[in-house]
Amino acid sequence: MALRPSLAVLGAVMSLGLSGCSLANGAEGRSAGPTTLVASAAPSAGASFAVAEVRTGRASKPRGDGVDLAASDPGRWPEPSAEQLDQLGAGVPSGSSLPDTIDPERAIAAIGHQTIVRASPSHTATKLGYLRVGAVVHRSAEPVGYSGCSEGWYAIDPEGYVCVGQNATLDLEYPLVAAARRRAERDAPLPYRYGLARSPTPAFYVKIPTPAEQRVEETDLDRHLAVADRDAWSDVGLVPVPALLRDGQRSPTVRRLRYPRPTVSLGHAEGKSGFALLEFFESGGRRWALNAELEVMALDRLRPVEPSSFRGLPLDDELTLPVAFVHTRQARAHTGDPAQGLVPGRVLGFREALPLTGRTARLSGERYLETRSGEWVKDERLIRVDGLRRRPGWAAAGRTWIDVSILEQSLVAYEGTKPVYVTLVSTGIDGLGDPEQTHSTIRGQFLVHTKHLTITMDGDEVGDEFDLRDVPYVQYFTAGYAIHAAYWHDGFGLPRSHGCINLSPIDAAWLFEWTDPPLPERWHGAMSLRDGTLVHVHP
Repeated sequence: MALRPSLAVLGAVMSLGLSGCSLANGAEGRSAGPTTLVASAAPSAGASFAVAEVRTGRASKPRGDGVDLAASDPGRWPEPSAEQLDQLGAGVPSGSSLPDTIDPERAIAAIGHQTIVRASPSHTATKLGYLRVGAVVHRSAEPVGYSGCSEGWYAIDPEGYVCVGQNATLDLEYPLVAAARRRAERDAPLPYRYGLARSPTPAFYVKIPTPAEQRVEETDLDRHLAVADRDAWSDVGLVPVPALLRDGQRSPTVRRLRYPRPTVSLGHAEGKSGFALLEFFESGGRRWALNAELEVMALDRLRPVEPSSFRGLPLDDELTLPVAFVHTRQARAHTGDPAQGLVPGRVLGFREALPLTGRTARLSGERYLETRSGEWVKDERLIRVDGLRRRPGWAAAGRTWIDVSILEQSLVAYEGTKPVYVTLVSTGIDGLGDPEQTHSTIRGQFLVHTKHLTITMDGDEVGDEFDLRDVPYVQYFTAGYAIHAAYWHDGFGLPRSHGCINLSPIDAAWLFEWTDPPLPERWHGAMSLRDGTLVHVHP
């Protein structure tokens, strides 16, 4: 398949490969993770370091999951909490971009789309990850070196070094720092509020356009506004017009920092496109959003994303495999003794997780499975996930690994031989086909090598062009194949992608925090060629 990375800047700063995946019936893309990382060069013994309170060396990974998976009955998935819904829908009032816990005299801010963090103060050192524009982190009081960096390398929390200059600054009043102060919410099912393009698609304005400018860019404006759904975004919190857009100012957009001064817009969105939205405001009687690239978009041209409420099942010593997921909307649980006859009971939820005892019974020619709650369910239209038949060699005690079945459309997270989470996925739409020739998921054993809190995925295949901004919780495990959340569909349990492994947002958020390499607080990406969680993909 002919594929390309989604952002040109990624190829320059992260040595990205040119492979990818994309989604049928709704658009998923695969932008590649790094294919090579240069070996680390340690600082010289004579170097002078002023790194007080800044920890260096490989960070330990907290075993938090960010999403409260315990707040539900066994076998069911929770609805998003009121707090999560508030996080998904609320605008953020204008304020300081500096986290409360960071001394402004000991802070460094990212001003590049990807500000690389190195293992030592050298541009040839191993890349540990990156900060996104607007991120502010704790730093050493003084530079620790100047190799290839005239303004100095600083140690940052919790590890690594950043060069001040083109992609980082000590000036917390720098325009891009203030403009990009809204950070992704790692403890929510989706890290931002998202919108999908309606047709005709929205323009990417670099300023709040005047009515005359809107009519030039949107030739159907009057007709569109007459039929627009004015209640579609009624739940979002509106803030005052952002400071960077007041009095006709043009935004210092992330996607294109330099553009002709007369420019009003950077064109229009693709037909299949989605966007992370930072702030919502009203101007000229119309509601607008500022997207993560700091472009202005008309809300009436976007359809709100309602994140899937589906989630898998956390497992422990008591609640373990086998588990069956109901894959029909007509199934019922049955009660009673199979020897005496079963009575139809409650209606089972679509994709409800049913922990099984392993006992079966046959009644009137039908096979029934016993659930751990004492109910019985007919063995049809179920996705059953069993435990390990044999211990794979990589299942060492305490090691994290992920088992993905293409035929079952299931994923199990393991620590050694202990399953800790089970859920449904959407893999490549062409099943067990050749990944080089079809939209199939690659099979084999791999390591998670790069994690992005969010990253853009796009594709230019004729007839299937798409542009999905800020795809959440992305974990690349080989070439351009990744495990990630899908905010544009709710088809988990069925093949839907062009090769990547799609998860519901709640599942993807949990898995992202559970796997290695860890992503430190306030970082946007992390990478490691050796220490990542193993991914086993099989039929």
